[in-house]
Amino acid sequence: MDRQKTPNEPLVSVICTCYNQAPYLQAALDSVLQQVYPAIELHIVDNGSTDFSRKAILAWQQKNAHKLPIRCHFRDRPINYCQSFNRALAQTRGDLVVDLAADDFLHPRHLAEAVNRLSVTNASVYFSNVRHLYTNGQTRAFYPVDAAGKAIGPIPEGDVFAAVVEKYQISSASLVLNAPVLKAAGGYDERLVYEDFDLLIRMARDHAFVYGDLLGVTKRILPDSFSSQQYRVGDARFLSTTLQVCDKIAALLRTAEEAQALKFRILHETKHALASGNFTIAARFLERYPKGGSTDWRYYSYRAWLACRWDLSGLYDWWRKRKTL
Repeated sequence: MDRQKTPNEPLVSVICTCYNQAPYLQAALDSVLQQVYPAIELHIVDNGSTDFSRKAILAWQQKNAHKLPIRCHFRDRPINYCQSFNRALAQTRGDLVVDLAADDFLHPRHLAEAVNRLSVTNASVYFSNVRHLYTNGQTRAFYPVDAAGKAIGPIPEGDVFAAVVEKYQISSASLVLNAPVLKAAGGYDERLVYEDFDLLIRMARDHAFVYGDLLGVTKRILPDSFSSQQYRVGDARFLSTTLQVCDKIAALLRTAEEAQALKFRILHETKHALASGNFTIAARFLERYPKGGSTDWRYYSYRAWLACRWDLSGLYDWWRKRKTL
């Protein structure tokens, strides 16, 4: 593919982070190479993999180094994901930046659509629809789509702060971000176990989001992937990060609508903490339920559940698989 860029085209820096994801790595990297948008630099980060990822990265780089600028970052041992990303981010030159997981891959028009939508709006963050790909080969769109692949129903745009506080309404896998804005915000918060909720909150507080109606990213849903670990029986690491982000949100609230959204979020996270047997973190969530206004009946029911310590965690995975929780 001819990757000649014009002087006015913004450079997109793609940071692809890999940790023991060698079987999926080539699809991710090839999807960057197959973008119809020409102005791209690629940073490949191996975060201390113990499989053959490093060998695969070097082979791919050698084969494709003449096609686009590629820089590899190899770590001898794994470090915190947010810290790893920030180290690579500091070395990017792009006007826009993408965080690409090594087990995901991009639609060929993902970056072109992002650059176009950002160029005609005052937004700093672009997002799209995402195709979830399951291990059995089945797929599901993040936003339900019609026969033509177009999203059904309203999608939040512009000021999306209340929307992303309330629930997971934007898939972070699809984000294309204004690089100076992200760098000025300090990149990812290195105190956190996972980054996407916090990133959405901090970007949405003061920056507009714009949507592109494209299944721009295919996200593999794997049992051992980072995104599959958020709610786990007896493991509160990810819930602890969510709690820290909720504390940040409380300091950022400006409207009654946003306060109501935080109430909804806290009850949602409390429910999962209780159902997964993480009672200590559940108590901490309930302590942060905003005072004032009406109190949802679920707040009282969750307090009763906590007081009795009903351990139903043996059913938790069953509930989640059937989406009945």
